[in-house]
Amino acid sequence: MKLISISILTAVFALCPALLRADMFLINPDIRTAQPVVPDANTASQIPPSCTSPDYTLPLCYQVHAPSGEMQILLTQRNEAEEKMIVEPVPAANTYVPDESKKETPQILDPLAPVNKVMFHVNDKLYFWVLKPVAQGYSFVVPELVRTGLGNAYDNLKSPARIVNNLLQLRLKRSGNELIRFLFNSVVGICGLGDVSKGLLGIDKQEADFGQTLGRYGVGHGLYLVLPILGPSSVRDGVGLAGDTFMYPMTYVSIHYLNFWEGAALYTHEKVNDTSFRIGDYEAFKQAAIDPYVSMRDAFVQYRQKKVEEARR
Repeated sequence: MKLISISILTAVFALCPALLRADMFLINPDIRTAQPVVPDANTASQIPPSCTSPDYTLPLCYQVHAPSGEMQILLTQRNEAEEKMIVEPVPAANTYVPDESKKETPQILDPLAPVNKVMFHVNDKLYFWVLKPVAQGYSFVVPELVRTGLGNAYDNLKSPARIVNNLLQLRLKRSGNELIRFLFNSVVGICGLGDVSKGLLGIDKQEADFGQTLGRYGVGHGLYLVLPILGPSSVRDGVGLAGDTFMYPMTYVSIHYLNFWEGAALYTHEKVNDTSFRIGDYEAFKQAAIDPYVSMRDAFVQYRQKKVEEARR
């Protein structure tokens, strides 16, 4: 009789597993108090291999104490869809579910996205149609040694801004090192054409800007901006850029000794000379990005956040 009962239950289990699972608590009320299996020396051989597999994530195996006192092993069966429904319930349509992978990513307000996207595409076309061809021709004509010297000279003139901003950030040692670097390169390096302080004194450039200084004292990004020619920025970094411009000696040279077109030509040469060393960087970035606008914005925010964190150390 017991054998017949077992055969019937086995047949029902094989033919109607869904029905068996739905009615399981009605068939055996003791299952309500089922406990996870804890194998020991006496019961390990009775536990199905799937119960002890390290890969399972749900409590599929329980030990049930039947009225007779003998232990039975019950293996509940759920398909993958059922397990997903249990572990990852579907949220309501209007429920916001935060993305855990982006929880730590710094954010920036972008209410001007339509205008910013237009400016992003304008800058994109200016790069491919104007700046890149001119930079390629310039690098073909002007030797790399000359371009490197001119780049060093332009960069040396930005040292006063780095000196002041390091000082404002209370990084006194860095400010002093940048001052020594500026004086040494200006004299020994012949107006900064050679970055001799790095090789002779072991002093590297001490990066700092006014936007970073504002962030160090708690000023937030504000709105995200895409500036003509200059590219990604923000309200805070736009103000910082204006502050750095006032500390750039060539600004006063352009105002007092050059007309508008001569000043524009000088700025254009600096931009072209710098771009001649970076041809291919923007292309690689754009090719790797699913949405170049969003990727550029996120890269800018993360980079600026890193610079602000450095200023607070």
